[in-house]
Amino acid sequence: MGEGRLCIIGEEKSESNIKLIEEAKKRFDSVFFVPISGIHIGLTDRFSITYRTTDLLKFDAILPRIPRYFSSYAYQLLSLFPEDTFMAIKPISFLLACERFFLLTVLRKRNIETINLRLTHTKNAALRVLEENGFPLIIRTPNKKTGVFVANETEAKTIIDAFTALKQPILIEDVIKDMVSVYVVEPEVIGAVKKRSEEKDIVFSKGKIKSFKLKPEIEQLALDAAKSIEAQIARVDITTSDIPKVVNVELNPNLITPSKVMGKNIVEKLIKNVYENYKAHKEKPVLIKFFEDAKSVMKDVLKGKQIMI
Repeated sequence: MGEGRLCIIGEEKSESNIKLIEEAKKRFDSVFFVPISGIHIGLTDRFSITYRTTDLLKFDAILPRIPRYFSSYAYQLLSLFPEDTFMAIKPISFLLACERFFLLTVLRKRNIETINLRLTHTKNAALRVLEENGFPLIIRTPNKKTGVFVANETEAKTIIDAFTALKQPILIEDVIKDMVSVYVVEPEVIGAVKKRSEEKDIVFSKGKIKSFKLKPEIEQLALDAAKSIEAQIARVDITTSDIPKVVNVELNPNLITPSKVMGKNIVEKLIKNVYENYKAHKEKPVLIKFFEDAKSVMKDVLKGKQIMI
């Protein structure tokens, strides 16, 4: 039997989440799954986070399996846990990943290669973007996954007119032809799959996946991208054309289908790393105290030498 009490917070007991619960029970003392919609936050005479009669503040570790549309609430909820609670994905990760344009902006600022995106809020601004860039392009709204493939200016103007009429911001991006999804669980990459689709918008369209052997530079890019938004667990989508660039980051990926395709038990590896990271987190305060004490002793020693001299 392992140690620690793990709380998995998700939307529902999907196949991925059920497998995570089963695997986590092999390592943690206790495992509890909580639907995020059933959580009650109390700001009364005493602060509380509960699910039915269970006090969630008693858990040592939190594994968030929270969908993107709960991102704002996920940030608020997870931020309320004590600082010494281990979290496989930090609260800030959900804010950074909730909107794709903002996500890639943050990654670019942190020196992570990303694909090119252009965000506009008016028709005229969008038309200027078209003048500056060639075709084909993908046009979508930031809050809508599916994009529209446009091959020429006439098609693009039709879509822009429609979005403008709906008073929606306009996201214009390069067409991605090759994309791999890399599964990261700090400190390693578990594996990757390559997606093929008959749709022009390969990023969010349905398609078939097959196992893919990663080059070192793509593997490192995925690790850097996840780390830069403080997520120990993530699926990082990367274009393999020319220079590898990040296309998207998903914090709540499906784990079952890629496991079958790769012939690897992603769930087992994920829980193993989460457990090891949890143990390292528990030991960290002790190590920090040790080094602080050592530093203090060294200062005294050096001070003594100076006095002797």
